[in-house]
Amino acid sequence: MEMKEVTLFETATKFGIFSIAKRKPTVFDAFLNLAHEVMHPESAFTPLIRELLGAYVSKQFGCSFCHFGHLETAFAIGGKEVRSLVDHPSEELKPIFALADKVVANAVTEEDILSFLNLGYTEKHYEDVVFVCALFGFANRMVTGFGIEYDAKRDEASSRFLAKGYRMKN
Repeated sequence: MEMKEVTLFETATKFGIFSIAKRKPTVFDAFLNLAHEVMHPESAFTPLIRELLGAYVSKQFGCSFCHFGHLETAFAIGGKEVRSLVDHPSEELKPIFALADKVVANAVTEEDILSFLNLGYTEKHYEDVVFVCALFGFANRMVTGFGIEYDAKRDEASSRFLAKGYRMKN
């Protein structure tokens, strides 16, 4: 049996997330459009909370690229004090992260939703948590599957760029 050479991880190291664009540009563009629709238009949550939720979910999924990248995006929106909120959530973030844990574990019950709503959140808040978790579930699996790790030197600028939106072109 002939040994094949795998260049996937070398490409990932060199180009980061853009290595996916090199492989499947239409999938990458569709992903960026979806990410933009989940993370930037009108929402029950601010863009900062959605970025922190994305960083939190990515940490739960074990995706360093998205975890650190979205912490940088949160930093671009909210300043350096927000960097610790994933590990030490504010009172506002605790129920959001707790619900996200249920969504990530595929363990949401009607009781969980009612408890969340009884805290003063709306069904729109719940919907936004689900969409952010779903988006990052896909993104984290895609990124880790292609061997992409966060590299501050390569990725900080693009992470901060995401604070303005995810679309690369209109």
